[in-house]
Amino acid sequence: MKRNSLFFLVLFFYLNAAFAGDWIQKASFGGTGRHRASGCATTNKGYMGLGHVNGAGANINYNDWWEYDPASNSWTQKANYPVGNYAAISFTVNDQPYVGGGAALNGEFYRFNPQANAWMPITACPFFFPTDTQGFSINDKGYVYNQNQLAEYDPQLDAWSLKTNAPVNFTNWSCCFAIEGSGFIKQGALLYEFKPLENSWIQRANFPGVCTGGSSGFAINQKGFVTCGYVGGLAVLTNQAWYFSPGTNTWIAAEDFPGTSRRFPVAFAIHDKGYFGTGTNGVNFNDFWQYNPVDDVSSLSELDTQVSFFPNPTSDFLNIKFAGFQEELTYEFINLSGQIMLKGNCSSNNSMIDVKCLPRGSYILSLRKDGSFLFSDQILLL
Repeated sequence: MKRNSLFFLVLFFYLNAAFAGDWIQKASFGGTGRHRASGCATTNKGYMGLGHVNGAGANINYNDWWEYDPASNSWTQKANYPVGNYAAISFTVNDQPYVGGGAALNGEFYRFNPQANAWMPITACPFFFPTDTQGFSINDKGYVYNQNQLAEYDPQLDAWSLKTNAPVNFTNWSCCFAIEGSGFIKQGALLYEFKPLENSWIQRANFPGVCTGGSSGFAINQKGFVTCGYVGGLAVLTNQAWYFSPGTNTWIAAEDFPGTSRRFPVAFAIHDKGYFGTGTNGVNFNDFWQYNPVDDVSSLSELDTQVSFFPNPTSDFLNIKFAGFQEELTYEFINLSGQIMLKGNCSSNNSMIDVKCLPRGSYILSLRKDGSFLFSDQILLL
């Protein structure tokens, strides 16, 4: 089966070192390390806070709220949120953050006024109690979701309304982003687009990475990014980063997150740069990173490099064919629990991989060059 341009685009990015140095560590988050925190951004500033730490000791909920200034790379503590809370939902409308729901509240939400440095209650979401998901905003309205329900908040009316139900149930620890007047929600490998003007849902290309939940999403340059998270269960974590392009309906591998793999981080975007921090792998983090894309996709169609792998599904051998690419890569077959079940090298000559030794089922085929991640996609063994 001939691979589409997704594989060729990823290899192009590697060859041109387009993603080298994309991740830059910035000043650490002003509060203590935590996970299941909340965050969002206005035009010029980022905001992050709440969250909790738990484990062997007592559960500690936070209500601190911090402002990040990218111009000075500094954090300033702002007025505390009205209650200690974690797993709360946030979105920004008219340059004002809205935060609500979560473990400590039901449908109650509060609006933060950056100029007044004050929180004010708004009408509670009457349809469901949003928690452990993410929110997004489109056309001066905010959106929160729970299972297959989506609620829209109109700040002009201070009122909520239900939109058409989604085709699937979105579970806790899914993630989302908004691009070009649409909201996108990732549920496991599934991606659905909500179009507010049509009040309709469309299924988009499946997510090809290994993350099944607990990641964070943000959007820059008309692309939606998904970073980190867990793989099949909370104990197996990934540092993969992927982005989705709505125009081509394709996912492309970005530079792996260089920090510690984690689940339940917070992410937002300011001035076409992504920002990412907090989360946990059992240890709670307060590091903070900037994602600065420097790729230029305008000339991708001029490259002759093509890659294909076939057949898929397969029962005995998988062929990987390279054209115009003179390198040796490392391949990994990873099961859906995150275990590497088969590993080896493949060259720029046609490579045939014997997979008869693997138990039948679904695998992630991962390709790397000198340890740097290039690509992954799902392979089915029958």
